[in-house]
Amino acid sequence: MLAAAKWGAIVGLATYAVIQLLTLISNDAFPGAVGPNNPGAVTLGCLSLLIFIFAFSASGFYTGRETRIAGLGAIAGMVTFAIYAALSAIYSVNGRLEINTNVPGGLGAAILVAGLAFLLFLTIAALIGWLGGRPGAGKLGLARAKAAHLATSSESAETVEG
Repeated sequence: MLAAAKWGAIVGLATYAVIQLLTLISNDAFPGAVGPNNPGAVTLGCLSLLIFIFAFSASGFYTGRETRIAGLGAIAGMVTFAIYAALSAIYSVNGRLEINTNVPGGLGAAILVAGLAFLLFLTIAALIGWLGGRPGAGKLGLARAKAAHLATSSESAETVEG
């Protein structure tokens, strides 16, 4: 569990920094609204999205590699998203996240919709983190199996020679 928190926090912080940097580059290099007339900004926006999604898988992979438990990759993905969302709520280059309260139902409905959106993204982060954790857990298991096989092979060769 500690490995999931560690890798989720490391990857979440790194993802936040990289995406903020890409946003700064996009704002300086391609000023104006993001749209068909500004393909550079669209390209950097898509790159930011791919990095964001890859981060869940990466944190899951590193957690799975360390613990050999693929399910902890899901927790690492959720931690990655929670760290990124918290940092983005505190500061973002293009402005902070705000809840739109001009909806039918008032503030209560707006908070409910924002909470459901957060849970949806948290679920996606968990699934992608778990998918990243599977090969991570398998790679470590394969490496340990090879090391054990080599150790037993060398012990067998020594007993035959001796």
